[in-house]
Amino acid sequence: MKIDCLRFLTLLSVFASFAPLSIHAADERECRNFLEEVDQIVDRAGVRDAQEDRVKGHSYLRTNRFLASRVDQNLTDPQLDFLLQQMRRLDLNARRIETNNLPMTPRELLDNIRSKSFPEQIDVTGTLDECGKLLLAVEKPSWGKLHKQISAPMRYSLFSRLIGFYPITAIPFSRGIRKFQAKMTQTFAAPLSAVIDDANVTIHTPPAGDPGDIAAILREASDNPLHIPMPSNAQLAQLYAHFAPSFAIDTRGDFDRPGAVGWSDAGRIEIDRSTVRVYTLASHMAFEGQALLQLNYIVWFSERPKKGQFDMLGGALDGLIWRVTLASDGTPVLHDTIHPCGCYHLFFPSEKLRAKPPHPSLQEHAYVPQALPRLNPGERHTVWIESATHYVVRVTNEAMREGAPYVFSDYDELRSLAKSDGTRRSLFRPDGLVDGTERGERLFFWPMGIASAGAMRQWGHHATAFVGRRHFDDADLIEKAFAAVTN
Repeated sequence: MKIDCLRFLTLLSVFASFAPLSIHAADERECRNFLEEVDQIVDRAGVRDAQEDRVKGHSYLRTNRFLASRVDQNLTDPQLDFLLQQMRRLDLNARRIETNNLPMTPRELLDNIRSKSFPEQIDVTGTLDECGKLLLAVEKPSWGKLHKQISAPMRYSLFSRLIGFYPITAIPFSRGIRKFQAKMTQTFAAPLSAVIDDANVTIHTPPAGDPGDIAAILREASDNPLHIPMPSNAQLAQLYAHFAPSFAIDTRGDFDRPGAVGWSDAGRIEIDRSTVRVYTLASHMAFEGQALLQLNYIVWFSERPKKGQFDMLGGALDGLIWRVTLASDGTPVLHDTIHPCGCYHLFFPSEKLRAKPPHPSLQEHAYVPQALPRLNPGERHTVWIESATHYVVRVTNEAMREGAPYVFSDYDELRSLAKSDGTRRSLFRPDGLVDGTERGERLFFWPMGIASAGAMRQWGHHATAFVGRRHFDDADLIEKAFAAVTN
C-alpha cells in the first residue's frame, strides 16, 4: 500500500503542472486561434521579441541554445516535463513583453478578442498562460520525438557565405583577426600605466554583497530533474553582487561614461548618465556533463566615437558584456567578455582550465590574453577599459576601491523601455538588432555570414567568430575551447 501511495504521489507531481485549468470551456481550437491572433497583431505592430526562438508548430513554446542542447530522446518523463515548462516560461515572458510593447489601438483590439473568447479571464497574459497550459497538456503524449523538433538556432547566413565565396574571403579575414589578437597580446603584456592614464580613470564599483554559502545556493537551485542551477530572484541578487567586477574606465569624454538606456522624446536611444546602471542576465552552459550557472553584466555607452570620416568601427551605442561562469562548487571557472555586437571575444580562464590547441583550419580559436588567478578574500576583479574603443585591456585582482557606485537592473528592462507618451518599446528590433547602430564594417564583413557586423544586438544573437562559427551562448562553448586541468 505504501508503494502504491508513493506511485500515486509521483504521478500526481508529474501532471501537476498541467492541471487544473481555469479555462474549462475553451477547447484546443479556441486557444490555437487566440495565439494565432496574438501573433498576427504582434507582427503587424512590429513588436516581435527575438531573444528566444519559437518552436515550430508549437507557438506556446520558445527555446534557447542551452535548453535545445538538453533535448535528448532518452529524457525521463519528469525531465521532459521540466524542460517543456522552461520553454513555456520563456514564451510566456516574451509574450508579456510583446503585448506590453503594443501601441494602444492594437492592445485594445487584443483585449477585445480576449474578452469575447475568454470572458472568464481578466487579462491577456492570464489567457496566454492558461492556453499554454492547455495546449501543452493536449500535446504532451506527442513529445516523445522532441529531439527531432527542436534544434539550437544559428546566427550565421550560409547563403551570404556561399555568394561571398567564404572559403576564399575567409583567408584575409583570418589574417586580420590574428593581427588584432597579436596587438592585444602586446597590450596585455605592457605595463598597465603604458595603456591607461590613471589620472583619467573613473572607477565604477558594485554594491557590496555576501551571498553566504554559494555552493549551498547552487545545490538548492539545482534541485530539479535536469539539475540546472536556477536560483531564485533573491539568490540571484546575492550572487550578482558578490561576483560583480569593478569597472575602471579611461574617461576622456561622455562617450566613456556608462548609464541607463532609454528613449528620448524624439524617439532616439539615449544614455542617462545620472545613474550608472549595469544590466544583469543569468544564462547557462554545460561542461563535463554538468549545467553551470553564468552571471552576465552588461554596460552601455552612448557611442564608439569615430576617429574620422572613414572609420568603419565607430557609431552610435556601444557597450561591454562581462560574464562569470560558476563551477558547481561556486568558484568561477571562466570569465569572458564581448561587446554587444558580438565582437572582441576574450577568454580569461581560471587555473581549472587549459586552452585546447588552435584548430588546424582557419577558424578562430578561443583567444586568451590573460589567465585569472583565484581571488583572495576581500578581493574582486577590476576590468580595465580603454577610452573610446571600450576594449578590455587588463583584468586585475584587488581590494574594492573607492569609486562611483553602480546599480543593477534586469536585462529584461531593455526589452520593454518606457517612452514619454506612456507606451513602451524594446531596444531591439524583431530581428534582434538595435536600430541606428550600424557600422561601416558591415559593407565588407558580410561574406562571413553575420548580419550587419558591428551593430549592437540582443542576447541570443551574438555570433562571436567571423571565421568558423561560434555563439556567445553556445551550450558547449567551454568544452570546445578548454579542457579541465587534472591534479
